This record gives sequence, C-alpha cells and structure tokens, in this order.
Amino acid sequence: MNRRSIMTRPLFTLRLKLTLLYLAVFGVLLGGLSIILVTIREQYIIEDFDQRLIGRAMSMLYAISLVENRTPATFPAVDGAGGRIPFRFPGYFFQLRSADGTTIERSENMGQRTLPWTATAQASRTAGAAQLETVHRDLAVALTGEGGELRLLTLYHAPTNRPPFFLQIAVSTTPMRQSIAQLRSLFLGAIPTGLLIAGAASWLLARRALAPIGQIARQARELTAAHLDRRLALPPGRDEVAEMIVTINQMLDRLEAAFRAQERFVADAAHELKTPAAVLLGQAQVLASQPRSLHEYQNFLISVQEEMRRINQMVISLLTLARADAGLPMETVSPVSVHDVVTDVIQRSQPHADQRGVRLLPTLAMPGPDGQEPTVCGDSELLRSMILNLVQNAVRHSPPGEIVEIAVSLRGSEVQVCVGDRGPGIPAQHLDQIFGRFFRVPGSDEGGTGLGLAIARAVARMHGGDIEVRNRPGPGCEFTARLPVGKTQPEPKSL
Repeated sequence: MNRRSIMTRPLFTLRLKLTLLYLAVFGVLLGGLSIILVTIREQYIIEDFDQRLIGRAMSMLYAISLVENRTPATFPAVDGAGGRIPFRFPGYFFQLRSADGTTIERSENMGQRTLPWTATAQASRTAGAAQLETVHRDLAVALTGEGGELRLLTLYHAPTNRPPFFLQIAVSTTPMRQSIAQLRSLFLGAIPTGLLIAGAASWLLARRALAPIGQIARQARELTAAHLDRRLALPPGRDEVAEMIVTINQMLDRLEAAFRAQERFVADAAHELKTPAAVLLGQAQVLASQPRSLHEYQNFLISVQEEMRRINQMVISLLTLARADAGLPMETVSPVSVHDVVTDVIQRSQPHADQRGVRLLPTLAMPGPDGQEPTVCGDSELLRSMILNLVQNAVRHSPPGEIVEIAVSLRGSEVQVCVGDRGPGIPAQHLDQIFGRFFRVPGSDEGGTGLGLAIARAVARMHGGDIEVRNRPGPGCEFTARLPVGKTQPEPKSL
C-alpha cells in the first residue's frame, strides 16, 4: 500500500465501525445483565440478612421459654441491672415488651435506651408473624456509631402458661451494606474489563469478517483495461461475500463486453473515416502535382462534396449512437404521427427506389375503435431516421422490379411498422449480428456505412420499443419496429 492511500484512509474505517457496533451491542447486553444480576443478588443478600435475623429471634424466643419454665409467671420491671435473662450476642440489641408495650427487659449493650415502639412493631400481634423495619434515627447512630442504620424485628409471643410479650431484636445493617457495596464494586470493575476484552475480540472478529473484502479490493486494484479478462476468485461457501463476488464478476463480464465492443466501434469508425479522408488526400495530391484545367478542379470539388457528405452522415450516425449509449434524453419530445413520418420517408426514398427499379408499397393503419391514430411520443427526426434506414436497407437489397412493403398497424398498445423486401434474405447465423455497428453480411456488395440498422434499433429503444428481424418463408426478410402508443414520454430500454 502506498503512502498516499495510507494518508487518505478515513478515520472511521468499516473495521472500526463494526468494532464499535459489536462493542456497543456487547456493552448493552453486559450492562443489562449486570444490573439484573446485581439486583437479584442484592435482593438475596437482604432476604438472607432478614432470615438470619428471624432465626436469631427464634433462638432467643426458645431460650426465653426455657428460662420462663423455671421461674414465676410474672415479669419483673426493668431494674437497670441487665435483667434476668443474660443474652449476649455481639452486635445484637434486644428487648422484651409486655402486651401493653411496656419495656420488661433489654440487653446490656443498650444501656438505658429503648428500641422504637412503632405501629409496624405493634402490628406483629394482629399479623401473627414477625415484622421487620429499618431504623434511621438517632438511636441507631447511638447504638451502632457507624452509619446509623438498624434492622429491627418485632415478634409477638403468647405462651399458654405465661403472659404474652413482644420480643424486639435489632442489628446493624453495616455488614449487609458492605456486602452489597462489594458486590457492586465487583461488577463495576468487571464491566470495564469485559468491555476491554470484548473490544479486542470485536476488533479481531471485524478483521476476520472483512478479510474477504480486503482481498477483493486488492484483486480489484489489479484490474486494468489490459486485464479485463481477469475475474475475482470465488471463495468456498455460498455466503453474502460469494454472492457479491459473483455479482462483481458478472459486472466485469458486461464491462469487458462493452469495452471490447467500444474498441471495435472506435476501430471501425476510424477505418470508415480513414477511407474518404484518404480518397480526398490522394485526389488533392494528384491535383497539386501539376497544373489542372477548370474541369478537373470542378470534378475534384464534386468529389470533395460527395466524400464530405459521406463523412457528415457518418458523424451524425456516430453521434446518434453515442447519445443512445449514454442514455441521454431526446432533445425534442412530442406526439408524432407515424403515418406522417412514413409518408415523408417514402417521398425521400422514392428517387433511390426509382433508380434501382424498386417499387414502394405503403399500407397505413386504420383508426382504432375509439378513433385512435398510430401516434408515438418522441422525436420526429429520430423516428424518421429509423424508418428511413429500414426502407433504404430494404431498397438496397431488393432486386430490380421487386416491391418493398411498408405497413403500419395498431396492435393493442403498440404501433408496428413492418418493412419487408424480396431480396436474398439474411443467413441464419448472422441474424443476431445484423444490428451490430459496421456489420455487413459477408459476401454482400451493398454500400452504406454499416450503421443504419444499428441506428434504427437504437432509436427504437430510445422510444421504449425495439426492432425485430426475420426471414420470410419466401425470398426476402422483414424488419418490424414496435413502438409504444401514447402521448407521454416512454421509458427508454437499455441498449
């Protein structure tokens, strides 16, 4: 790769765009999955924390029941000495309340403080189950001293042989919050790492995916006008890349055919133009070699006029074909009566036909059921040139005394102009070549440039139609021009 191609390479290459696309998709998936997993795991940590707290409460309740079975059936008032039940669970705070909410006993680590007595705590009697709540007030700060948040459980217990009471247990949520923070930190650290790995993998995958395209680009750079016969190598498999290569090879087939045809066209045009130029040059050299008479000069001027007329006609024909090849729109578009065009062509061709002893026999179309006339939307001069070429071609190949038939007919949405002669016909192997530029049937002695039929078909296709040729059952052949009827400009067909 040369320095210029490197300098002009765009910043956002296709490989980079694919990498960013892969990375964005993976990032969305990774972020969404991380949020789901963190949410589920956080919920599990909270539920596990609460279940542990409930388990601790049940253990305390069981221990209280054992002690109560060996003591009187009444609870003493809190005396500030720590109470009769010596629970000591580090980090846990508990207290007992009577059925009316009076504090009966509390753990030593609470000192003189009391756990909150809220509506949620009181609801444990009617709910028949433990009630959990979170305490954020000053009590939590005073008891924990590390963030001020307690998880409080209240459980109502009504033994058969003892007065009912409420058991309240509180514990700091700091361990639970630390576990959640560690979980979030783990995922926050894993996401950039995952994106980094995904970016590297996406870069390699994009390179692998685009490798066939890079190979195609390298092969395409080697294609030149001198090597249009080369084709891109077809990879194994039938994926999109293989389909693209098949399409490119088909395009190269068409380009090669068009290029070779253009080469032949240019060579033939140069040859055809070279002949009259050589004639004029030779005559001029002969005329200039010595003094000539006035008559000789006049003959030379007549010859110059004839050759220049031939050159002018050929140039006009070449320009018409070039315009058709380029797909340029027609300069003048209007409704054109085919009857008028055919009548004018017959008048122009009559002198040539009389000279060869050929009779022109026109047959015009009858109006349709709705009074429709054979009208074509297009360029009248081009249409006249098309029909004139067909008629002159038929006259040129007709033996003296024969008839050239020009028939106009309406067939549905088409106007057909058939030009038939009674000449020798066209050999079957040349029927597909007869519309080629500068093509002449081998062995024939007709004049002309060999462009008339090519121009006729080009004009027909410019008007959205076409021309067909067939040999008649008897002698001669027939050319049929099919043009769409209408008052709007037709869509031209590809040449």
